[in-house]
Amino acid sequence: MIATRAVVVRAGEGKAWVRLLEHHGGCGRCDEPGGCHAPRLAEIFKGGERVFAVDDPLGLRVGERVKIMVADGMPLRAALASYGLGTALILTGAALGVWLMPTAYADLAAVAGMALGLAATAAVLAVRAWRRDASLWRLCVERDDGGAAAECMGQGA
Repeated sequence: MIATRAVVVRAGEGKAWVRLLEHHGGCGRCDEPGGCHAPRLAEIFKGGERVFAVDDPLGLRVGERVKIMVADGMPLRAALASYGLGTALILTGAALGVWLMPTAYADLAAVAGMALGLAATAAVLAVRAWRRDASLWRLCVERDDGGAAAECMGQGA
């Protein structure tokens, strides 16, 4: 599992809002010679304090420190499902639009095809989210003392 530490800043109604305590940057070679310095670049574009809502099956309280976890490979699968599928359908829509329309309207057909590809992507992802087991995509919350939520048990840490 991929994990990071956070602190609860608000809780209630089965949700907890957490602020991440750790700064993650990728490969860890940020400040070494040849490192990309990407976390510094991200700091430039970062908005204010980032707070995330997560499911709270533990009854967390404000100020409590927790560990937020996600299954290995989930970020890659989510990126491929959204960006990969989206890119493929948008480009396919544009290509089909150009292929099906006369040359005088090729640009308009490409834009219309791209819009249809984007709409198809949204529809596929919505249906997929509705039909799949939502627990596969959930963030898992565990108290810093090791009190894991039921969904986390057996998934490793």
